[in-house]
Amino acid sequence: MTNLSHTLSAEIADRLKDDVLYIATDRSIEATEAFCAAQSPWRSVFRFSNGVTTETFPQNEQVPNPRCMAKLRRFNARADLARFAGKRVLDLGFNEAYNSVFMAKYLGCRVDGVEFHQQAVERGSAIAAFCGAPCNFQTADANSFVAHGTYDLILHCGLLYHLHDVWSGVKNTCLSLKPGGEVLLETMTYEGADKYDCKFINWHRKGNGNFWALSITTVEYLFAEFGCDLVEMVDSFEIGVIAGTGMKRTLMWFRKAP
Repeated sequence: MTNLSHTLSAEIADRLKDDVLYIATDRSIEATEAFCAAQSPWRSVFRFSNGVTTETFPQNEQVPNPRCMAKLRRFNARADLARFAGKRVLDLGFNEAYNSVFMAKYLGCRVDGVEFHQQAVERGSAIAAFCGAPCNFQTADANSFVAHGTYDLILHCGLLYHLHDVWSGVKNTCLSLKPGGEVLLETMTYEGADKYDCKFINWHRKGNGNFWALSITTVEYLFAEFGCDLVEMVDSFEIGVIAGTGMKRTLMWFRKAP
């Protein structure tokens, strides 16, 4: 590792250590507060270098995410995100754009993002622009979105169990990778009596946008079917409402054959 890449790796690890998105900015306190108020309610925590934080503004109580950078922190511990500096990145289901902003602002990545609703695209674009992170967001269905051989890295976090057609979704994700490209996947998984058991979770959070918690073996099988047969487990753990159900939040790292 060169001195430059070692320095970048250390900087990235430091920025991720508190699990919130820290934004270095030259915006005034007044301008930042006005922006945060306009974008309320917030799901996640952004802390700006001028002292403003989204924590003091109305929060979205339905889908809170106070540790929005925890997934990237866990991935970084195994995959060293500094390797992707300047690379093409796709953020599928980018939510409040925190991962996209981080990769664009601090790693100089060329980031595209996909969300299903135009309102999410408009809000994510406004957040990224205010934070000084050039990102290209678009409205698309992650089940069918494909950009053949385009991306070095795809962030697929908290999305797989929302897809009604996981076969097509995984296929198109793998097709969108360059040879040797990688996928950082975080999803809900299920451990049943059989290694291929899956759990229907349409009840989860009383919504109709949750479908299947797949077994880890099933997830590995799906990605291997489409060329991503190099896989490493990053983490798997129970949280909150899913404790004792056989379900876990699981992070996996896939690589496509060169």
